[in-house]
Amino acid sequence: MTIQLLFYAIGVAAVWLVATIMIYVNSRLVLALGLTVGAICCLRWAHVDSSWSGNSFEIVELLLSLGLAGAYIGLVGSIVLEALEAGALTSAANAATFSGFMHLMRLFGGQIGVAAMTRFIAVREQFHSNMLGLYVQRGSWLTDHRLRMLTGGLLPESTGQKEAQQRAATILGLQVRAQAYTLATSDGFILIVWVVIVYLLLMLLLRPGKITFNDLSKMQ
Repeated sequence: MTIQLLFYAIGVAAVWLVATIMIYVNSRLVLALGLTVGAICCLRWAHVDSSWSGNSFEIVELLLSLGLAGAYIGLVGSIVLEALEAGALTSAANAATFSGFMHLMRLFGGQIGVAAMTRFIAVREQFHSNMLGLYVQRGSWLTDHRLRMLTGGLLPESTGQKEAQQRAATILGLQVRAQAYTLATSDGFILIVWVVIVYLLLMLLLRPGKITFNDLSKMQ
């Protein structure tokens, strides 16, 4: 609980710090830096294995909180500046249209992301399960050795040799499934990294903004 409260406090402080920095720095640069930090975290998480637990993610989660703060604040700031530059706030109709469009992109984009990632992980899990299944076959010395180890460990808690062997085969199947899901999750993190790279490359094609928060602060 103490660690979670510490993370919450750091996250709030990071949002305040990023919002302050963005007054003097280009909002797109803040967005790019936030996405880059998030991609670095996902690249680290791509090395996940089935032995990882909640504590294995704590340090990277702390870094990810900084990345998400930069990405979110930078994105919202860029949207606000774009609205000002496009004259979306000159009338109620323009403001409603711009706001509706951005909310549509936010909700629709989020649903597309969830559906795409869910489908991607399911497909990759099936792929890794099939690939691992090629090496987990009866007659293979690795498979037989694993089954003998599991059977020996389960024998004292079983009614006999046959039940222990059946339970060992079930556990081996669950271990293969867990490993396949872990590999699919790793592929999901790699996919996020590539999406961020593509997004950053597309940002290079944007025309420079004419308004910054520093300009707005000088006008006040």
